[in-house]
Amino acid sequence: MVESLLDRTPLNNGYTIPGIGLGTSGMTGKEAEEAVFYAITNGYRLIDTASFYDNETDVGKGINRAINAGISRDDIFLTTKIWKTDMGFDQAVQSFDKSLEQLNQQYVDLLLIHWPDKEDTVNLDTWRALESIVESGRARSIGVSNFKRADLVPLLEEVKIRPAVNQFEMYPGKSGQDTNDFCDSENIVSMAYSPIKKGNISKENRTMTLAKKHNKTPEQIALRWAIQRGTIPIPKSSRKERIKENAAIFDFSLDNEDMNFLNDLDMNKGDKKRLRDNIPGTVEIKNRRKFNK
Repeated sequence: MVESLLDRTPLNNGYTIPGIGLGTSGMTGKEAEEAVFYAITNGYRLIDTASFYDNETDVGKGINRAINAGISRDDIFLTTKIWKTDMGFDQAVQSFDKSLEQLNQQYVDLLLIHWPDKEDTVNLDTWRALESIVESGRARSIGVSNFKRADLVPLLEEVKIRPAVNQFEMYPGKSGQDTNDFCDSENIVSMAYSPIKKGNISKENRTMTLAKKHNKTPEQIALRWAIQRGTIPIPKSSRKERIKENAAIFDFSLDNEDMNFLNDLDMNKGDKKRLRDNIPGTVEIKNRRKFNK
């Protein structure tokens, strides 16, 4: 488990990835550029974008401003993705060529298939394109996004280069535990997008309970939960105070009771109703699913 903003997690190909990053979905123009620049110059090293976000040019400007300010490109971990309409070998290569040009970078650290196609053969053809991009030196690692076990199994049977990362939606109440467990068994790192439930995690009373206990925000509780599960959260924000706040999660820990309390949010509505009034430290919550890391 990472213990600071600059700590990194090993990938299955010898590279490492920062333990928390900045998501940029929904940000464009100067907003995206400034957010990326501010994040990097305040300790972030992982920046996540995608061709579908239509902000690669702006993200690239923010990265290059940070480099010009003295941050080494080797220390920055840049992720982008191949969109659904660019699946297939030739289309994926062409899409990546455009992404790299817009980012104004010589390489990316991680290239992902953004969504699985319903046809395994299309996923494999696209993956072959990603493998060729790695062999060209223009991407250091490759992976997938929004892939479940059923999508990953046929891919893993055919690949030459194994996926290093699977990025999928994850927050307390939507842990993606089955997918996460499968990725762990295959030595694939799980990356969590929307880790603060698109800004709505504060509406969850149980998260607020732990926020009060630890004198933290609900968002910080959710991000700390992700970190302690061994996953990599990439919260999105363009607000400077929120970018700093999201990174301030390394001065406290959630104990096993806290983790189980948040894990229980995945339970069905009937179970949740039974547990409605249970608060950590006062009432024992029975039949917890223990999958802490």
